[in-house]
Amino acid sequence: MSEPIAFLAVSRVSDQAVLASCFDKAALNEEKSSFEKTFASMLELRAPTVYPDWKDVCKCEGSDGKLYAYADSQGSLIVVPGVRDKEYPERVAQQLLKDLTDKAKSSQGDDLLAAARAGSLSKPLRSAMRELMQSYAFAGSHDKTTEVKEKVDQLNGIMQSNVKRILETHATLDQLQNNSQSMSAQANQFLKQSVDLRRQVQIRNFKVKAICAVCVLSLVAYFALPLIPS
Repeated sequence: MSEPIAFLAVSRVSDQAVLASCFDKAALNEEKSSFEKTFASMLELRAPTVYPDWKDVCKCEGSDGKLYAYADSQGSLIVVPGVRDKEYPERVAQQLLKDLTDKAKSSQGDDLLAAARAGSLSKPLRSAMRELMQSYAFAGSHDKTTEVKEKVDQLNGIMQSNVKRILETHATLDQLQNNSQSMSAQANQFLKQSVDLRRQVQIRNFKVKAICAVCVLSLVAYFALPLIPS
């Protein structure tokens, strides 16, 4: 019975070089050709626009298989598995890609992956690739784990979003507090100015009243003096 994972490969984005590839022992030449041609076509079309954590899926030419593609977090590598089983869960295939990326980087290092010639890493990575093929032959053994990881990632995303909202709310509260303090200071200044203005108005009114009183007294004295007997 053929395994669901027929093909694994690691390629470099910058020059589209296929650094390592591995086929299932049961793969026929026609199937190998189908996966290789589809992968080459994918690299030619998609490599120029690849970005970190990029993902893609495409149907293989001349077979019922699919290629799942994934770019690493730097956008420097593209790894693919060729899957025979149409019902193979996509999230499990994506987890396989991440595991293959981690194994390639941990065993070969970024410097070697950046400088290696095409095909030169097939032998060093063959054992790891075959182990991954066998490990992921039964999707159910990874499906629950992958599902839990996705839920944990979703919860992390929700928590980060909530923390961001809390920080934004805290910043808004700080801004409101600063605005409140500023308004309070302005109100105190306005109150002080109002008291000073009221005092100035009262003094002015007193002066006006005093002047009016002096004027009235002067008029009374002016008209009263002639009537006073000498």
